[in-house]
Amino acid sequence: MKNLTNLLLAVMVMLSATAQPKLFDKNPPSGFSKSIEAILGDFPYNYKHITGDLVQTDGEIEHFASTVTLPGAESCLIGFYHSALDTTASWQALMFRSEEFENASKEYKKLFHQLNRCKLRMVDGSVYELSGEMESPAEENDMLVSVMRIQTADERYRNFKVELEMLFKMDQWVININMISRKKDSDEHPDWMEGK
Repeated sequence: MKNLTNLLLAVMVMLSATAQPKLFDKNPPSGFSKSIEAILGDFPYNYKHITGDLVQTDGEIEHFASTVTLPGAESCLIGFYHSALDTTASWQALMFRSEEFENASKEYKKLFHQLNRCKLRMVDGSVYELSGEMESPAEENDMLVSVMRIQTADERYRNFKVELEMLFKMDQWVININMISRKKDSDEHPDWMEGK
């Protein structure tokens, strides 16, 4: 009987030891981080490899479906602007909607922590992390944005940023992930700085 009890105790210890890391695993789902890495990696190519069908034309911008989507996203779109000065595309995912601030705030924090640990593996084997500071949600602010950047010397990512955006639209809170590259106005229009 004593041997049987010891055996059962040993089996329970082994099972709880293998289950324990899963209880404390704070890594985002592999589908999320893998998708983010694919999108980040295609940014230098203007998302050409992940651009799907045309979804909508809206003035100076055309929206295409992204062939790489994020788990749980309502929509993932790539926007191309009709601009001779800036030909970069943007990538956007609508991640969440809720009428309740508390639900949106919780989702916003969760998405920030998932994004803030995502990595980009370069062709040469080097790995860079996406990192930034989280803007704390407050119900009196109808819009907040947390900005993350890739800490790399690669010039192609110099103006690139990932924005996690939470805003109040009409009667609900909306959370978007935006991947954009935006130059400073002084770089785009040096004549503005000179008062011309």
